[in-house]
Amino acid sequence: MTKLLEQVLRQIEQLSEGEQDAAAGALLDYVKHRRDMRLTDEQVAEVRRRRADPNRKLISHAEARERIERLGS
Repeated sequence: MTKLLEQVLRQIEQLSEGEQDAAAGALLDYVKHRRDMRLTDEQVAEVRRRRADPNRKLISHAEARERIERLGS
């Protein structure tokens, strides 16, 4: 087990039982579906195109979170 995973598990141990179950569910979901998380050739090409654009717009982590939250509502 990596040191980072050990650190995360120690932090999860401090959560309530319900929050621990939610964290465990998220981790199990990741493990279950990680093989399915593949980009198509077209998606890879688009990522490469965007990364190569010297004028691409970067956003902060907070702004990315806000955008993702808006997608969920």
